[in-house]
Amino acid sequence: MTAIKHALQRDIFTPNDERLLGIVNVCKAGKKKKNCFLCATVTTERPVQVKVVKVKKSDKGDFYKRQQTWELRDLTVVDAKDASKENPEFDLHFEKVYRWLASSTAEKNSFISCIWKLNQRYLRKKLEFVNVNSQLLEESVPSGESQSVAGGDEDALDDYQELSTREEQDIESMMETCEYAISNAEAFAEKLFKELQVLDGANIQSIMASEKQVNILMQLLDEALTEVDTIEGKLSSYEEMLQSVKDQMDQISQSNRLIQISNTNNNKLLDEIQFLVNYMDLSKGHIRALQEGDLTSPKGIEACINASEALLQCMSVALRPGHEKLMAVRQQQLLFAELRDTFARRLTNHLNNVFVHQGHDQSSTLPQHAAELTLPKHSPLHRDLLRYAKLMEWLKNTHREKYEGLSRTYVDYMSRLYEREIKDFFEVAKIKMAGTSKEAKGKFGKMLFNL
Repeated sequence: MTAIKHALQRDIFTPNDERLLGIVNVCKAGKKKKNCFLCATVTTERPVQVKVVKVKKSDKGDFYKRQQTWELRDLTVVDAKDASKENPEFDLHFEKVYRWLASSTAEKNSFISCIWKLNQRYLRKKLEFVNVNSQLLEESVPSGESQSVAGGDEDALDDYQELSTREEQDIESMMETCEYAISNAEAFAEKLFKELQVLDGANIQSIMASEKQVNILMQLLDEALTEVDTIEGKLSSYEEMLQSVKDQMDQISQSNRLIQISNTNNNKLLDEIQFLVNYMDLSKGHIRALQEGDLTSPKGIEACINASEALLQCMSVALRPGHEKLMAVRQQQLLFAELRDTFARRLTNHLNNVFVHQGHDQSSTLPQHAAELTLPKHSPLHRDLLRYAKLMEWLKNTHREKYEGLSRTYVDYMSRLYEREIKDFFEVAKIKMAGTSKEAKGKFGKMLFNL
């Protein structure tokens, strides 16, 4: 596992300025899939970010790649399943529950302990550990370990360090001076050990000779550590304040989104209201004309025509889905229907009276035209009826039965008028024929032939 940790640190996390502090070999519980690794990492730059990274070995090569990353602050529950017995299963609750099966209980416990230390060190959030042995969770982080991220987990990384260019040159130079090293590895190792002892002795003697400087250096280191603790405390307080600001900004953003939704809904509602007001509003003048308009004067008839057309336009408007459920729309439709029926009844009664009056018209009788012996003309009656043409068309579109009834009334009374005039015509013709000469009879016969 140590070799894998070093490989992951070198290939995946070091290029991203991250340190690998905990690792566990897992697979998804209840499924037979290839194993992967869950890694607990921290960034090397401020502000520190703590993450849980899922790393999987590539199918096309002998290298590893990131597959999924979670922020540790999004973790809410760590469930170890069983605190008293060895059980490699455990659950991590992020935005959803992830169930894992570790390769061993020891790896699982080590990983859970690492998560607890990271939370205590950097986040200090309320993270719930369920079914976890209390020995894995320390009461608090010791002050002497404040500079360490997660106890021994970081120290494990320090065991592996790449050689610098100068160290490589020194080793090559030493191997050149020891040509027998390749053939006699034991002798070469023994020579290295002796030289290392000499160097250690020299270092010890140098340190003992400069004890005062060492004490001063240790004092400075202690002061530096104290200052580091102070700075880290301030940084932690700043991070808490920044988190509070972030939460407030999230709330403001949510409020702004709700305000935008409310404004959008208000604009849509205003558009619907304007549509109904523009197309379903009948003026008071039109209503008065339909209810009380004068059907005898040209001005009153024109007002009734305009009002009837406006009413028909309001009643024939195409409503949008849902409009018919509005109480105001239903009330307006009832008002339009009532106005339509009222005006249709008034118009029908008036025209019926006009037809009856014209059917009994005596203004143009046949004796007045006896000298010419022609049927009377009814142009004045026709001109009088032409004023109601548009109203009759409106009645035809809205009340077909009333229109047909008026048509029958008109035909009935006008046919009576024409029958009476024709009867009078033949009566006058008979009288003239009886008292005139044959010449007159011939003229009358010619006239009848022309008719």
